[in-house]
Amino acid sequence: MSTENDRAISNETGRKLANGGVLRLGFLFIGIAAIFAFPKAAGAADWYTGDKSSEPDYAPSVVLDASASLTSKGSDFGAFALTAAIDGDLRQEGFRARIEGIAGEYNYFATLPPVPPATAGLQKRIYAHQEDAGVLGGYAWASRDWTAAIFGGTEIINTALSPLDPNNTTKGLRIGAKIAGEFYGNPTHSTMLSGYGSYSTTDNDYYTRFKAGYRLWGNVFGGPEFMALGNQFYSEYRAGIHLTGLQIGHLSLGVSGGATSNRISGSGGYGTFDARIGF
Repeated sequence: MSTENDRAISNETGRKLANGGVLRLGFLFIGIAAIFAFPKAAGAADWYTGDKSSEPDYAPSVVLDASASLTSKGSDFGAFALTAAIDGDLRQEGFRARIEGIAGEYNYFATLPPVPPATAGLQKRIYAHQEDAGVLGGYAWASRDWTAAIFGGTEIINTALSPLDPNNTTKGLRIGAKIAGEFYGNPTHSTMLSGYGSYSTTDNDYYTRFKAGYRLWGNVFGGPEFMALGNQFYSEYRAGIHLTGLQIGHLSLGVSGGATSNRISGSGGYGTFDARIGF
C-alpha cells in the first residue's frame, strides 16, 4: 500500500510541476505574441536549450528571436533572444549585446535507490522543469552575402526535479560562463547556409544547429538540418528538414521537424517553430 501511495503522490507532484511549467511557458509566449502583434508601434521591420534562428538581420538596430520546440518524448521548450547593435545597426560590423531566456519541461524514467526496508529500487518517471537566462556581449562581421558573430557572457540555470533523481546532477540553481557563435550566408543566389553553436560551463551544456537550403521562392529556403545537444547528464541528436524565410508582415518565420535520438529518453520525433522581428 505504501508503494502505491508513494507512486500516486509522485505522479500528482509531477503533474503539478508539468502544469506549472506549461502555464509559465504560456505566459512567455503571450508576451512574445503581444510584441509581434504591434510591429508598427515597435517601428520595425532536447530537449533542452534555446535556439536562435541565425537568419539575416533585417532590422536597423534590434532583433527579437523566439522559438518553440517539442518532441514526442515529452520535452517542450520555449526561448527568446534579444540582440542589439551597440553602435550603428545590425547590417554593419560592430559590437553586439544580447539577453536570452529559456523555459520548459521534460520527463524520463529512472531507477531510484531503494528505501528501507525495500532492497530493490523502483523505476519512476522523473518530471523536470528548467528555466535559464543569460546576458552576453559580442562582435559581428557583415558582408554582402555573409554575417557572423561571436558572443560571451554569463548564464544562470535552475532545474527542479520531482521526484529527486540522484543520478541527475543538473538539478538546482547554477551559474556559469557561456560562449556562442553563429553565421548565415548565401554561397550562391539559390542557396543558404546557417549555423549556431554554444557551450556553457554550467553542466558542460552544449547546443549546435546547422541548416542548408535551396531557394524555393522569394526569400524562402528549404533543406536539411542537423542538431546536437546535451550536457553531463544526457546527449541528443536531431535530423530533419526545414522551411526558412516565410514572411507575414514584419515577421520572418521558420518551421522544421524530423527524428530525434536521446541517450536518456530514447528515439522519437521533434518539431520546431522559429520567429524573428526587428525594430
